[in-house]
Amino acid sequence: MKTVKFYTLGCKVNQYDTQSIRERFIQRGFKELSDGKPANVYVINTCTVTHKADSESVGFIRKAKRENPKSKLIITGCLVEKDSVSLSKIKGIDAIISKRFFPESISDFRGRTRAFLKIQDGCNNFCSYCKVTLVRGRSRSRSLEDIIKEANCLVKKGFKELVLTGINLGSYGKDFAQKITIVDVIEALEQIKGLLRIRLSSIEAADVSDELINKISESKKLCRHLHIPIQSGDNKILKKMNRR
Repeated sequence: MKTVKFYTLGCKVNQYDTQSIRERFIQRGFKELSDGKPANVYVINTCTVTHKADSESVGFIRKAKRENPKSKLIITGCLVEKDSVSLSKIKGIDAIISKRFFPESISDFRGRTRAFLKIQDGCNNFCSYCKVTLVRGRSRSRSLEDIIKEANCLVKKGFKELVLTGINLGSYGKDFAQKITIVDVIEALEQIKGLLRIRLSSIEAADVSDELINKISESKKLCRHLHIPIQSGDNKILKKMNRR
């Protein structure tokens, strides 16, 4: 039997992307193995948000090759988008594939009680210290139709909680011609029978609108929790960081 193992580094969006890749392998007859068991194929979904993440990504590449020197090794993820040339010099890698090669949809979320639902990717903020725009591209929103279709599929699989994820979650809809926001996504998801909880992953302070606050206060399904990244309280530092 063909076997595969996945290693994922980084954020919730990367975890979602791995699930999308996983489903394509399973559809083609692969069996996923857990740690300790050598596989025929290893897929490493890398991260590059910090120097440490780069090192950890390379570490997983070497770990996989030690576990099974005869395995096929596939590398994807953000480090591929930033530094595929350096990766190509590492012995043992069989394929370096852009994450844009893989379809963007899932029907399950293996090993979890709550499912991540990616509604957006990329970022337009261009903070001076950040690689995200370089490796993820400009902000792109998924259609509301695709989001609801995927959410219904996940709820039918038994997931009662969905975590809305994105690289810059609060920018959802800003790339569409028609006016649509993350609140519209939440309101559409609230109508799904069997979905009990909706949770937001990280969101920028500038994107926490009055409309979103009102939705949090009145919703029976949206969890009353915000994870807001705040790097500095100093205007001079914020300006140098190109933070809004």
